[in-house]
Amino acid sequence: MSTETLSILQKRQAIERGLSQYLPGTLLEQVLNHWEAKYGDQPSFVLNRFLSEICTTEELRYHRKDMLRNVLAEMAQVEKQVLLKPTAQELRAEQTQEQLLDAFIFFMQGICQSVKDVDMQDFESEVKVELEALSILMSANQRLDDRMLLNTLLMAQYAQMLTACYEKYCEFYGPAKADQVYASIKRQVKTQYPSVDLHWLI
Repeated sequence: MSTETLSILQKRQAIERGLSQYLPGTLLEQVLNHWEAKYGDQPSFVLNRFLSEICTTEELRYHRKDMLRNVLAEMAQVEKQVLLKPTAQELRAEQTQEQLLDAFIFFMQGICQSVKDVDMQDFESEVKVELEALSILMSANQRLDDRMLLNTLLMAQYAQMLTACYEKYCEFYGPAKADQVYASIKRQVKTQYPSVDLHWLI
């Protein structure tokens, strides 16, 4: 087990729980202070040496292996909790990714809403051909702004899909109209999702 993921305080608390049944309060406090001063910033394998130093009576020497086992078990439990708990940075990254997905879906919905109803079937069919070449596969009856589909894409594919839609939009309505629609949706995304990096999209 690696205790590098644990702070000195966390290791001290684990040792305290592991030794509490063998040492009375005052002696336990002295032992913990000794550990913190001499071994606090060292890896877990020094625990054996530490216990050899503090087990000065026959009774404590008899229980030394059990004490070591208890302390290591307590440290493993704390380490497990630390590793399972996401860091603030991981939470921020996950939140950013979710916001980017929401912004991407918002963008795709904006594009689809701007396509004329009479053109939608042909527009979607032609975009799907382009997407297939990019290994983005869609069923015939799946809409381009289908949230379940968009949720399965990699972040790197967001821009590919928006670019494919843009190219077809230019063919259907001309570059000027495409630029106007994309610029309008981009402004809305900036307002709705201010923390999203638009470079992932366009």
